[in-house]
Amino acid sequence: VKIVFNRNAFRAKVVGAGMTLSGLASEIGISDASLNRKMSGKSDFTRLEIQHIRMVLRVTPDEADAIFFAPELT
Repeated sequence: VKIVFNRNAFRAKVVGAGMTLSGLASEIGISDASLNRKMSGKSDFTRLEIQHIRMVLRVTPDEADAIFFAPELT
């Protein structure tokens, strides 16, 4: 099973927290371009970035798993 990033669930959490992607990038200390690369799968989120995102967006461990480690649907 291939593991992928669930972009739709991530965007929903960002919007649900009343944030923009740009605001989130700034909050976790990365550039907008870096966040876009990570969201498109061109680079990976670090563990520290995932931890920061969990804190900023108030994401539970189960929600984080569903976002960052989703099984690819074929």
